[in-house]
Amino acid sequence: MIIDIVIHPRDLNLLFVAYEGGIIVADLREQKPVRTFELTLSPGAPGGTGYHSKDILLPRRSQVTALAIHPSGHLLAVGYADGTIGFWSLEDEDKPLLLRSIDSPDTEDLSLVDTAVLESVMSAANQHPPEPPREPIFKLAWSGFPNSSDPRGGDTVLTVLGGSTIDATPGVTTLLLHPLQPPAPPTAASPKAQSFTQGLHPDVRAAMCDSLRVKNAHTYNASGPVQDFLLFPRLTPHFSGTYDPSAILLVSDSDAPEARVCEAFDFPPPEFVESGPPETPSELKDDPTQGYPEDGTEPDYGLAKELAKTLQSMSLSDDPWPARLPPYLWSAIGEYLVKVDKHAYETLVRDKHGSIEGEVPFPMRGGMAWSEDADGLMKYTKQQPHRILISRLRDLSIRFSDVSSQLLVSNGQDTPLASSLPSPIPPLTIELAPILIDRSLGLSAATDYDLRSNKDRVDAVYFASESLECATILRSQAVVLHRLDIPADDTTFTQKILEDEELVSLSHLRVRKGLRYRPVFAVRPDARRGPVTACALSDVGFLAVAYTSGQLLIIDLRGPRVILRSDSHAHGGGSFLHRHAEHEPILSLTWTCCALATDPEVRIRLIGTTASSQTSIYTLEYKAPSTWIVEHPPAVVEGSARPVSGGSVVLDAKSGARRPANRTGLASVLRKDEAFGADPSPKYIWVCAGAKSVRTLLDVNGERIAKVEWGSKVGTIEHVEVVGRLDSCALVAYTSRGQGLIYSLPHLELIHTLELQTSALTEPPSTDDTGDYITHTAFPVPAGSSFRPLLTTEIRTLFNSRRAAPYELPLVDLTRGRGSVPAQPQPVSLGPPSVMSSVLGYIGSLTVASAGDHIDALLAGPDRPIPKPHSKLAERPRANSPEAGSTSPAQTSISAKASEMSSGVGDLYNRLGTALQERGEMLGDLQQSLDSLEQGSKNMVAQAKNLAAQQTAKRWFGF
Repeated sequence: MIIDIVIHPRDLNLLFVAYEGGIIVADLREQKPVRTFELTLSPGAPGGTGYHSKDILLPRRSQVTALAIHPSGHLLAVGYADGTIGFWSLEDEDKPLLLRSIDSPDTEDLSLVDTAVLESVMSAANQHPPEPPREPIFKLAWSGFPNSSDPRGGDTVLTVLGGSTIDATPGVTTLLLHPLQPPAPPTAASPKAQSFTQGLHPDVRAAMCDSLRVKNAHTYNASGPVQDFLLFPRLTPHFSGTYDPSAILLVSDSDAPEARVCEAFDFPPPEFVESGPPETPSELKDDPTQGYPEDGTEPDYGLAKELAKTLQSMSLSDDPWPARLPPYLWSAIGEYLVKVDKHAYETLVRDKHGSIEGEVPFPMRGGMAWSEDADGLMKYTKQQPHRILISRLRDLSIRFSDVSSQLLVSNGQDTPLASSLPSPIPPLTIELAPILIDRSLGLSAATDYDLRSNKDRVDAVYFASESLECATILRSQAVVLHRLDIPADDTTFTQKILEDEELVSLSHLRVRKGLRYRPVFAVRPDARRGPVTACALSDVGFLAVAYTSGQLLIIDLRGPRVILRSDSHAHGGGSFLHRHAEHEPILSLTWTCCALATDPEVRIRLIGTTASSQTSIYTLEYKAPSTWIVEHPPAVVEGSARPVSGGSVVLDAKSGARRPANRTGLASVLRKDEAFGADPSPKYIWVCAGAKSVRTLLDVNGERIAKVEWGSKVGTIEHVEVVGRLDSCALVAYTSRGQGLIYSLPHLELIHTLELQTSALTEPPSTDDTGDYITHTAFPVPAGSSFRPLLTTEIRTLFNSRRAAPYELPLVDLTRGRGSVPAQPQPVSLGPPSVMSSVLGYIGSLTVASAGDHIDALLAGPDRPIPKPHSKLAERPRANSPEAGSTSPAQTSISAKASEMSSGVGDLYNRLGTALQERGEMLGDLQQSLDSLEQGSKNMVAQAKNLAAQQTAKRWFGF
């Protein structure tokens, strides 16, 4: 079975065909195989299975699994199923230069027999434990770098997928190898050259083996078993796209069988890059008087050099920096759509393209996109609100993206789009991994929240659209608050001592330079309180968290300090409704600034509803100076049972506008505005929706206006949203059957039923009050898995007028702005550049660099234009000429056959024309030749080697 087909990096005429039995090098011009590389382990050779293999005393054939070619084109790296890598010279097909594993020492060759070790293992087989089995070599990539003036190249990096033991950490291994720079071969008159008649010269072979020594090694660790990797070259697509790469992309497994996780890192690793300290420290150069002894003698820079070298080694990290992935490669597990005003939007996107410490850009962009406004609707785009998409990622991070329709405004090709959609905002990234590592939260070592596990450990994100604060709930049930742009004077990074035992300060945790969000504090997880059941973050500096034990915490973020610990949220209730649900957990929390039927003054209030519809209304009162307290007992009212997402909204009775706890509401509370609090008429409507019904009440705890029961025919209500349009508002209930039920407010009359997209996730859709919402499609996951990666995210709208047009797909031209492709690399000599000829054998003397159109002419159809004759074909040296070097009888026969074909055909024009017309037959002959060569190798060469190896083994072990 054919495994891979690779073109020679510098000679397009040579084709490498990797099949299970070995490697065949085919000459496309001659339609003949010219090299065959087959690995046969001698009896006693360990290979990848080690000396404990059952068939250690028998010759073995290793199955090929991967292939990579050295940038110079003179070396091959072949991966095998036993986890070994065989290095071959293109000039020697008899035996490999070296057979090694990814962690074997340079002095060990696994294709050779170590009789001492073999005898020790054979004599004490039960005392030596067998080596753990290795993975096959799945993929190889051999990278070169422009770090040498030698045309043969400098240091190289071999990237290996597989080959590690089954108990090793999953990842991709990179090996830094020495340059391939063999010396000039001896002259023909020397005794060494006279004794060397075929194959590589021993000096050249030794130099090749020396270039395979490992200078350094690094493993790119992944979150799961790596399935594939991809290197991104800087400038040239040649060399199979692996020359001078700047980044590596790893694709690994996850909990979901059909989902993959992408991770990208800087390439090569920093420890592979040699950059020594300057000969003279820059500080001493700037100030000549510094560092000189008092007697005026010349200073000794030895200590300064050593100090500079030490500081540099301390400042450089051995771990590669992660690369900034685009949104379509994020491992998102949930997303949240937020509408922000103009001021908040400008604050968020400020320094959008700023650099971040420890992170490199992903080298993937190009082309041009523009929008065509055929219907003239683009002018309405400026009136659209700005939207931010908040994504929870598998790697314990929160990412922000700009999904505003204003990003799609353009005037054709003259002014193309300036950014992508969604447009990431990297400086807003929130990283939660350092918080889990820190001991401040008191997470024990026995906690199963491993940083590299595939579990979803970010349960929810709450974002305040005005204060721009962000609260995150982890699976450890810790609630963490992050704040944007903390003043620069707060940079002491010392942990503060908070007076409340539930809170822990996180001010001592550093964030990477360039990130704008910093952790402020966290609410400790407590087994007595249980998991978090509800959370609400206001824009006026208050956070409320409810737990399964029934406890409720209200936190003033100005301290921070806890202003309420409520173990029973039905204080003083005398009815049966309040007594039976005294410790029932709260499932819905809502911050608002409004008046109550029992309290006409506008105040900051928190509405909490349980599963049994019991609702408690907590009122916050301001006490100078800058002190807030919670009045006791809370007001009580009956809401809707089993509240759903978005099902608790307080509206203005006159305008239908929302009344959240924001800056406007806080101003009215502090002013004691009579326009809000003195009017005895009802001014507020509380919409309370649950899984089975929805109701509206005057002034939250006043008279009930209307109630609607939802039957089983509509399915399950997933989300409820109050949508406003043209100074009117309506209630939209999103169901699990992909429908939107539209009700009037406040009387809840059914207006219309919309057929919507069914979400593939169990979580409800994310909506805003303009009628736009997002739906997700997710990978199928096994039962009980906590990792539910998103496959697609789509922005949709309830209105089809002037809303969908700005979001239509733009026109894209991927070829615009692309860089120039460098010329095809030319073959380089194996010897030094000053040596015109070298011991290259048949391939070095016969082949010439072929352009891409020559390969197309050989393999394409008859309609392709025929290229001009190749004038250098007649000047090619014959096989028996001095310039060709030593040739074998087989090579002489092939050269004679090539000369006969050239003399039979008048010129290259006629020859290529004939080949094009009979290309099908030629490809068939090539396949027959490969099969014939393989069969011949099995029947003759293998039998002879096996017989000789068996006789040698018998003499070794005396049987």
